[in-house]
Amino acid sequence: MSLNTINFSGNSGFGEPLSLQIYKHILKKIIEGEFKAGDKIVEEDISKELNTSRAPVREALYLLQVDGIVERMPRRGTVVKSFTKSEIEEYNDVIIELIRVAVNYLSNKWNEEHKLKFKEYFNEVSTEYEKKNVIEYQIKLEQLLRYILSIANNKALIRFYEEANSILKVFAQVQWTIKTMENFHCKLKDFGAAMLESDFAKANKAIYETIKLGVK
Repeated sequence: MSLNTINFSGNSGFGEPLSLQIYKHILKKIIEGEFKAGDKIVEEDISKELNTSRAPVREALYLLQVDGIVERMPRRGTVVKSFTKSEIEEYNDVIIELIRVAVNYLSNKWNEEHKLKFKEYFNEVSTEYEKKNVIEYQIKLEQLLRYILSIANNKALIRFYEEANSILKVFAQVQWTIKTMENFHCKLKDFGAAMLESDFAKANKAIYETIKLGVK
């Protein structure tokens, strides 16, 4: 649900390829309204803005096209498609179901070691909440959710999560406020308590209610 600071050196601190960094840069502009539906995105302009070659920009635009965010139009080039709140909510619903499936997958693997590590990640999220640091909160939250997915150890879940989350991370960076974080964390505490109690039915209900608040 967070976006790390983009470093256009060809390699981010988290090993992201340059094309993905550019993808997020363009997506952020779309969500913020700098690029509106129907606007043309000029490959050369982006490469000059970011002081990079056109090849990774071209790849980033292709990734955006695959995700249905831009489209190639005859004699016009790459233009922005409409990006509605309902579409954001659809991506959010996908994330909810993936996390709930992951919780079900890990139910027979969950042990005291996992609980301790989960509690450690949850405490890091809570620390950023206390500091009212929205961006760092999002980063720690994503680490927590990724930990759930890692225990479930299902490659398909992880792949689908990455695809849906790439859009939601940028949305959260642009749209979340301290109030959003406060409402979200209030429900997240229920999820954390349920996981530590190994009450997976309660955890599934809590994560549904929690992540729903991420796009309110």
